[in-house]
Amino acid sequence: MNFKRDFYSRKWLIPFSLKKGVFFTIDSILGAGIILAVIIFTSSIYVKEAPSFHLNYLSQDLIRTLSALTVKEVNNEYLNILIVDGTIKNTNNTILEQIGEFWASGQIVFANKTAANVTEHLVPNITGIGIWIDNDLIYKNDLPVKRSLIASKMPISGIKKGEASLPYTRNNPPTLWGPAIAEVRVWQ
Repeated sequence: MNFKRDFYSRKWLIPFSLKKGVFFTIDSILGAGIILAVIIFTSSIYVKEAPSFHLNYLSQDLIRTLSALTVKEVNNEYLNILIVDGTIKNTNNTILEQIGEFWASGQIVFANKTAANVTEHLVPNITGIGIWIDNDLIYKNDLPVKRSLIASKMPISGIKKGEASLPYTRNNPPTLWGPAIAEVRVWQ
């Protein structure tokens, strides 16, 4: 009899139906693992992708806020110092007009510090911001652009520095600067 030979052969130890079950189980585990890996990978990409529409709203809101708030309405220590020492003569200027006035008179340091002090509390720490007037950089925080950048623009103009307090006559109109394009860029 060939019983001894069949007893020690592999066919006797692992029946054919059991081989099918092992291969089917391994195949199903591999398939489930691939499907699970694809789900995790796509969900992690989807979760990391932040919507950029809020940046659009933020840049528009910032430029509107800076063009609507006057210097006297803003409770800012730096602006109060500039008003007291006479650097800012017209407190009815909007913040954007005052930054533009500093820019037009070549006082970029005052424009930079004004923009930095006013926008410091308006923008979250994870968001980059920059202000340009006619493509001249006025202020930019240190955050690098990683993903998206949105810009909002607005024309600005004003009376030349030092002439806001002079009496106006028909023969002696004030000197105007502008129009210049003010641009607020916001990024992540």
